[in-house]
Amino acid sequence: METMPADKQEPYRYSFFKAGTRIFNQGEKGTDIYILKRGALSVIVDDQIVGHIHTPNTIIGEMAYFLGLKRTASIEAIEDSDCMIITGEYLNETVLENPKIGIELLKILSERLVKTTRYASKLKNDVIKYRNEIRKIKGLKEEKRTTFAQELVYEGFLTNEQLAECIEEVKKRNKTGKVITLLRTLIEKKYITTEQLIQFLEMKQNK
Repeated sequence: METMPADKQEPYRYSFFKAGTRIFNQGEKGTDIYILKRGALSVIVDDQIVGHIHTPNTIIGEMAYFLGLKRTASIEAIEDSDCMIITGEYLNETVLENPKIGIELLKILSERLVKTTRYASKLKNDVIKYRNEIRKIKGLKEEKRTTFAQELVYEGFLTNEQLAECIEEVKKRNKTGKVITLLRTLIEKKYITTEQLIQFLEMKQNK
């Protein structure tokens, strides 16, 4: 990696990465955000390539910055690439001065989290599908299908914690004779809206 000369106090810098250079590794600590200006990068998780980045001005590394996590993936240049690197410290100051920037970055983060969750859900459903095909060949019963509420979790509309809380609430109410559905409980607690339910159902219909 060759980096353009810059003062240590500079809030950002431009860096050149030769093809084959590992920009950062999964599991590393880091709050700097990278913006691809030219070239192409591969996204690697657990030593497996899970995607490629070709589009200029794509933001990389925002999960570690916003969530305070270690890097969730490794990034490697698959061709000579130029990146703009913004320090986490400068970004903190900028977001405080101009919250709109923080909002836009949070939008990018939320979109990626939803896509990641949906990819994981699709992968899980594919695995169940293939297992069931094998079970049919072997004359075994199919695996139990996921519930409606579980699918909401897999698709990123709910968290496991929210679902578990509502399930307990339904059990408590049912014991007192107040019968209530899980879906109604989710809506009452404002964990999901009717608009989100419509979006979820339309998404399932289009699959």
